[in-house]
Amino acid sequence: MSRLESIARAFLRYLYEDHRFRPEVADFFDSAAAEAAAVQPSWAELADVLEALRERELIATSGEGRLGTPARAGLTGSGLICAGRHGGDITSWSRSQSVAVLDAPAEAAVPQARSATEEAPHRIDYSGLTRVAKVVLLALPTVHARYGDTVEIESTARRLCEATRQDRPDAGRVRTLAQRLRTDLATGSVANTLGVVLLDGLDEALDESGLA
Repeated sequence: MSRLESIARAFLRYLYEDHRFRPEVADFFDSAAAEAAAVQPSWAELADVLEALRERELIATSGEGRLGTPARAGLTGSGLICAGRHGGDITSWSRSQSVAVLDAPAEAAVPQARSATEEAPHRIDYSGLTRVAKVVLLALPTVHARYGDTVEIESTARRLCEATRQDRPDAGRVRTLAQRLRTDLATGSVANTLGVVLLDGLDEALDESGLA
């Protein structure tokens, strides 16, 4: 493991172990995670690590700190999985089967050719909603361990995932479940964790599906 990989792993552990929402980046230097990893990075090294973590969408940042680094940082949904299930090991996280759900699924069948006079029916794209629901389900075990009850949002995400994967999904039911999931993410127990990360993605998926 390279030095920068060790720093990245320690930084992800720092964010995971700190219960504040987007703790200060500068506090990492004196954290237990940095001490346990026996790394004392320079600001330049940390800046490189933060940029790499942002590119992988493992962290979200805000503000401007020393030497152009972000002032604060927090884990995204993928970051929660990487830090919680893989101990911050990015290589292990990358190789895991869990990230496969973020890939767009292949089309189930090739549409048959239609005559020029036949109008193609409107086809609703549920793939984005399916992906968001799966990410919620993957991240919830970690979030539950830190923030408590997630039974209701888990049930909603699971039903949404099942509803979108039916042979002929009920658009009304899918819309209702997606809106319920949005409410849970915005106001429920995970509003400051998964909600911060996934609300925009859920809104985009609703727009793409035409169910917004």
